[in-house]
Amino acid sequence: MSGLTSVAQRLPLPPAGQELIENPQRIPALTRDRFTAVRRLAAVPHLIEHRDDFESVEAYCMFIGHGRTGHSLVGSLLNGHREMVISHELDALRLLDRATVPVTRDQLFSTILQRNAEFTSLGREWEKYSYDIPGTTQEDFDRLRIIGDKKGAASTRRLGHSPELLGELRETVPVPIRAVHVVRNPFDTIASRRNLKETWQEYGIEKYFANADNVELISEMLDEDELFRLYHEDLIDDTAGVLSDLCSFLGVDASEEYLAACDDFVFDSAKQTREEIDWTDEEIERINQKSQQYDWLSHYSFDE
Repeated sequence: MSGLTSVAQRLPLPPAGQELIENPQRIPALTRDRFTAVRRLAAVPHLIEHRDDFESVEAYCMFIGHGRTGHSLVGSLLNGHREMVISHELDALRLLDRATVPVTRDQLFSTILQRNAEFTSLGREWEKYSYDIPGTTQEDFDRLRIIGDKKGAASTRRLGHSPELLGELRETVPVPIRAVHVVRNPFDTIASRRNLKETWQEYGIEKYFANADNVELISEMLDEDELFRLYHEDLIDDTAGVLSDLCSFLGVDASEEYLAACDDFVFDSAKQTREEIDWTDEEIERINQKSQQYDWLSHYSFDE
């Protein structure tokens, strides 16, 4: 008996790992996508330790929308709840999309736990911001009821290109899907992107509204009880109230202590990044007009 076969008999390996043991010739195909292979391998300890915890999961939480709207903040706030784990920037849909051998529920959930532990070990810092929220539990949980991944903009583009991935996600989990759409004033979102990427200087408006069309497509694929629209400015103004509503949507209670810790962490006012760049009159008019085509953007303008 080979050493690998002996290990396979002692440990509850995931199907992909078992296939490697039984059919070593499959290794090149299974590792063709390095992202998928590395994530699956790194998650094995979490799979072994938490396999039983996955049985209590009641819903899978995903994010859609645009980057620079506050997805990271919302994901971290939810991750601080003692019955939730929301990984930061795992890109779970890529894991499903690129895998040569289909990803199982336990593999997906264990990669989420692995990424959360990884982000915590790095200090929970992202793009010059700290998402380490005092008074919350971001690296542990009591009973795992909600699990998910925060990768809003990339997930939206990926689903816009390959809508069938939503069906694959449903089959993989398989628990109810809960999608969170974080919305921010488009002028602030575009301005923030322009500050980060030179390409947004010329094509940013087109890119923004192309992704808005993806949001519309995904919204049509979701049932009414599967989508929660959260406005960034409302979250800043009333953190406890908005977060309480979001927790209710996800099916968990939000304690006063948890809401107070989150409220203390969130900044006092929304940053108006639009004031940091120069706009032409044509750009302002175009964004104002295009925003009217989407119910969730129609109340925004350059001045509000």
